[in-house]
Amino acid sequence: MSSTLKKNLIKYGISITLSLGLAFLYVYLRVDFADPGATPLVEWYRIICDAFTIPGLILLMLGCLMSLSNQGAMDGLGYVVVNALKMLIPTGGLKLERYKEYLERRKENRVKGYGFLYLVGAGCMVIALVFMVLFYSIY
Repeated sequence: MSSTLKKNLIKYGISITLSLGLAFLYVYLRVDFADPGATPLVEWYRIICDAFTIPGLILLMLGCLMSLSNQGAMDGLGYVVVNALKMLIPTGGLKLERYKEYLERRKENRVKGYGFLYLVGAGCMVIALVFMVLFYSIY
């Protein structure tokens, strides 16, 4: 098995497992599994739609946050936080780097390979959309 295939399987596997786990936790907290027949079908559709919307939106927003961070939208905030933390260390304040040096170092270390967040998030949102259509077709 190639290295890239193995990395992709791990990334997708973990994100899908966490999404399904979060969706199951949401359903588990909303439905009485001792008597699942007490919950009407329309309510099941609404609960499952909400259960897949939550991880879908979380993954999509994490992907957007990663994109913004890679474009440099948060470099100024990161520079301020890093230097503030260095100033708290007694000898760390002596070696503060300039903003230009910080930007050059950040450009070299940009994160790559986070497109799976968009794909898994969009998959969750498609499942949620299907259950929303089913909910409104009965309701």
